[in-house]
Amino acid sequence: MPLYYADERGFFSKHGLEVRFVTSGGDEKSVAAVIAGAADFGVGDPTFAAIARQQGQDVRVIGSVVNGVPFWGVAKNPSIPLIAEPEDLEGYTVGTFPRPSTAYTLQTQMFREAGLTPSIREAPFGSLLPLLESGAADIVLELEPNVSTAVDQGGHVVYSLAERYPNFAITGVTVRASTLRDRPDIARRFIAALDEAERVAHANPDDVVSFAKQRFPTVAPAIAEAAIRRMLSSGVFPATARVSETGWLQAIQLRVDMGDLESTAAGGGVVENRYIPQR
Repeated sequence: MPLYYADERGFFSKHGLEVRFVTSGGDEKSVAAVIAGAADFGVGDPTFAAIARQQGQDVRVIGSVVNGVPFWGVAKNPSIPLIAEPEDLEGYTVGTFPRPSTAYTLQTQMFREAGLTPSIREAPFGSLLPLLESGAADIVLELEPNVSTAVDQGGHVVYSLAERYPNFAITGVTVRASTLRDRPDIARRFIAALDEAERVAHANPDDVVSFAKQRFPTVAPAIAEAAIRRMLSSGVFPATARVSETGWLQAIQLRVDMGDLESTAAGGGVVENRYIPQR
């Protein structure tokens, strides 16, 4: 949403850029597209840049698109109570996006924190809510606007990863180090536009709501509004493009815990906030 808002509200053009979006199909594929030169910038889980660095590729993270974990556990069965602690997941199956997605990784970690064997049903984007209908999952870990859609249809939120991880680098802007070396002005203008858009969005939440209703006309207006206000109030729609050091370290630690990175040292030197405008 911050990316679309920056584009369609004219922030990229204001900074002299014409941006074309190409979908890659996943966080790791976004970084792969950057490495291959198929994209100048990648938007996805920024820890894949650290994973790529560990494998010998020089990829950097220069901006934040989503801060905090924008997933909420949603249940349809009214007998499923609020999940206050990870231990409360015992006996429940949770639907998430397929591994190695951040959703799958975080949900696995939540089960493990409680000493439980992860009970996860994987499904592609757009296929999670049907798991509730079929009974294949008791809870699904969803994004907006699907969370608000489920609530509108009688479901209820049983836990919030946004509350568990309020400061977490989950979606960032990745770029090749060679691009920063050869075309630093492109990176500076891209991040300046994104940062300005995020600041303006938080100062004008009603405009973001209006934008979302126009951008996604197939989503019911009330659901679009609920989704945007949840994203803004929870802070997952960031107020600045600066990558939080705390959020980055939390994200890196998770990948270390899951065995995707050898140590937290792998995250060193990956984040570069020097393209954020000085204010």
